[in-house]
Amino acid sequence: MQRNLGGCVSATSRSQVQSTANRLILRISLAGWRQLGTLMMLCLLLGCGVAHAQGVNSASLAGTVLDSSGAAIRGAKVTVTNGATGSEWNAISDDAGRYNLLGLPPGQYKVSVDGGANFEVYKIDSFVLTVGDSVTRDFKLVLHGQQQSVEVIAEAANVETTKTEVSQTVQQREITNYPINGRSYINFTLTNSQTTRDVSPTIGPAPNSGLSVGGARARGTMVSVDGADAVDNSINAIRSTLSQEGIQEFQLILSNYNAEYGRASGGVINIVSKSGTNEFHGNAFGYFRNKAFQARNAFSGQVDPVTGNLDPIKQAYTRTQSGLTFGGPLKRTKSLLFSRTNTLSAKSPVSPASALTNSAWCL
Repeated sequence: MQRNLGGCVSATSRSQVQSTANRLILRISLAGWRQLGTLMMLCLLLGCGVAHAQGVNSASLAGTVLDSSGAAIRGAKVTVTNGATGSEWNAISDDAGRYNLLGLPPGQYKVSVDGGANFEVYKIDSFVLTVGDSVTRDFKLVLHGQQQSVEVIAEAANVETTKTEVSQTVQQREITNYPINGRSYINFTLTNSQTTRDVSPTIGPAPNSGLSVGGARARGTMVSVDGADAVDNSINAIRSTLSQEGIQEFQLILSNYNAEYGRASGGVINIVSKSGTNEFHGNAFGYFRNKAFQARNAFSGQVDPVTGNLDPIKQAYTRTQSGLTFGGPLKRTKSLLFSRTNTLSAKSPVSPASALTNSAWCL
């Protein structure tokens, strides 16, 4: 009896252990599938975001590689190198000599075209692409032995023969040198005659861009930052953008824009932020306004309670705006860092003290 009882207990224990192990394996498998599904969804979303960003805030370069007689060269290697980051993009010409480079970040590039052992290398030391550019450029190579290389020092302005949109690009030079009140760089769009200020309020629970493009109301203006939509889809309110120190350039598209710039009945403001480079760099700024050294408002006064006279006074208004940027390589060409911060504080008798800080890091 004791042996039989012991055998029953042993069989029952093995059955329970096996059942527990099966449940544990099932839980581990389900957890693994959940993690795999989450990872796939993240990859899909990130992939879509990158593809969208490349189509909106990038440039493209295409054309044909020819020999001195005008015949197409097959298999020529076109290489563009970003002068700031060292990143390279390559394309090989097809049977008709055509090449196409897409998704190039705006910036200054070096271009080289290698047609093989029978041709000299064609080089361009400085080739500038701005946001939204769709440049067509043909390269004509000379035979090997006629000269060592063809190097172009000065370049003419890019001509975009396939572009249908009407646009204007405000580059870093204008953003840095133009005077602006309050460092609101987006107001540089007013340098275009088709852009005016909108009379509707730009602050409150549903702010807009404050800009009327081509006669459309401000809520018809689309704003994108690095390819991401910066407009609230429900009421077309503008989300907060970047500080002026963090802007590389931006493009104002007035009309005839492509399908990727949807949901805009007015214009499109396409903003590109700065990124890190292979060199450490940074800057700092500060602006200060105080009652002690500001001019008096001609209509500012206070009634003397004794004499009843209106005495001129200065309003106690204080405004401080400061910020800094810093960028550089964590690992040259591979990992680049850029950070920016901007702080604004103001105090007046009408409104209490307020402060706003805008900070961002990007890799």
